[in-house]
Amino acid sequence: MNTWSEGALALVIVVVLGIGLFLFTGQSIGGDGGGSGTTQPMTVDPEAASRGGTLAEGQGCLQCHTTDGRPGSGPTWKGLAGSTRPLGGGEEVVADDTYLFNSIVTPSNQVVEGFDAIMPTFYADQLDEQQIDDLVEYIKSLAA
Repeated sequence: MNTWSEGALALVIVVVLGIGLFLFTGQSIGGDGGGSGTTQPMTVDPEAASRGGTLAEGQGCLQCHTTDGRPGSGPTWKGLAGSTRPLGGGEEVVADDTYLFNSIVTPSNQVVEGFDAIMPTFYADQLDEQQIDDLVEYIKSLAA
């Protein structure tokens, strides 16, 4: 760049491209802007989420899991879906549909760091696959 005006022009072009990227994708340059920590976009079936919320209350899930971010004896469900979860063994996992489903069916396989493996293991026998999917949709609805 030979002149000050060429440098200013280059800066304007970068800013315009950044604004265009944000308007086109909804994503800012350089990270998530300190948002919820969600790493994957969530698509939620509202009817299934409603059934899952009713089921969570009826099965007693909300005695251990909160929906407002407060700690409980189990991890909060607020912001859980799509986030990266540290596990007790030192590894991390994204809380996608598969992780959430498996955490209900076989809860002691991947326990979140800081929590004990106290979740009952009988849900695989008590709930059918559709009910577990409904619970997953409810948890996903709390991602925002």
